Formats: sequence, C-alpha cells, structure tokens
Amino acid sequence: MTTCSLLLTVAAVVSAVVSPSAAEPYLCPWRRVAHVDDPFIQNLGKWAVDQQAASLRFDKVEAAKAQGVGECTSITRNYELIIDAANRVGPGDDKYKAVVYVINRIQPQKLVSFERPA
Repeated sequence: MTTCSLLLTVAAVVSAVVSPSAAEPYLCPWRRVAHVDDPFIQNLGKWAVDQQAASLRFDKVEAAKAQGVGECTSITRNYELIIDAANRVGPGDDKYKAVVYVINRIQPQKLVSFERPA
C-alpha cells in the first residue's frame, strides 16, 4: 500500500468515527424566557405537573429558560421551568424545577426531569 493510499484510508476511518451525525445534538446556551406569562409556557408547566404527580395542583410557572437543540435558531428546545404547585393531599405550596423537551412547539413533549430545586 502506498503512503497516499494509507493516508486516504486513515482519513476515511477518522471522518467516519468523528462524524457529526454520530455526535450528540448541539445544545445552545440557556436563555431566560422574557414573557413567562405566555400561554405556551404556562401550558407547558401545567403539562409537566400533570405528567409527574397526581398529588400536585399546578398554580403557575414563575420563571423559565429555553435552550435550542440542534441549532440555536431551532424551535426544538429544552425548557427549564420553575413551577409553583400546591399539594392536593395536604397544606403547602412548593416550587419544582421541570425540564421539558419540545419539538417544533407542536409535537408531543417529553418530561426530562421534575424535582424540587436545591
């Protein structure tokens, strides 16, 4: 095998291993959602509470951040929501942090995490 053929073979193997299609999707920086009272954001928070716990009653989303997935201009996003919810079983309101993955604002979303913030 000539040196040129060997270099071409190595280059082909390296490009196949380091292919962007095999990599995780690019995650853009988190950005604060300016209008947290937007019905889309509030409905997303209610959906997250409904998915997580029947013992909680959604009150409102108090804060939200968005992160583009794939491209920073993409409308496929992760949303980090700080949610105010009340316990249906007993007294007390609590805050919860939910991360929701949304594709194009119209596809079914996926609840990535739901927890009390530290």
